Amino acid sequence: MDSNTTITGVIFVLFCMVLFVLINRNKRKKEKQFLQPLNRLAAKENCKISQYDSWNNSVIGIDETANFIFTINKIIDNETSQSINLAEMQRCRLAESSRTESTKEGSIKVFDRISLVFSNVDKAKPDVIVEFYNSNTDRLTLTGELQLAEKWCEIANDKIATLTKMK
Repeated sequence: MDSNTTITGVIFVLFCMVLFVLINRNKRKKEKQFLQPLNRLAAKENCKISQYDSWNNSVIGIDETANFIFTINKIIDNETSQSINLAEMQRCRLAESSRTESTKEGSIKVFDRISLVFSNVDKAKPDVIVEFYNSNTDRLTLTGELQLAEKWCEIANDKIATLTKMK
């Protein structure tokens, strides 16, 4: 091997490493910007976020001691936030709207919406819906939203079950 090839290889590896570090730093900075409004929303209820996830332009978090779930969804210029008191909820379920489409290779399942639906203990109050994916406003392909919704459905139901046992 000659020295030009070695130098070119080292420069390429260093370039890739710098690029990777910059992308990671940018991702963490964007996540912090998303987490600040979530922390402010939690502070209004005297809560502190102990676990959270973010996707697209949305973030969800939970205060595991106060049993509150907080969400912020940002669609274009519209931002919505929700505070969900798990002590007031009966259960959480995953709601998906999908259809099967036929292709040359076979049939595929196409998702139109993925949401969590929190059923209130008080039947007079409406269900609380947290949207994870909507084909009308999000990109056309899923990037983990279904798995994330399943994860948070399980987290919510575990907390609700624990609270029910304590009553």
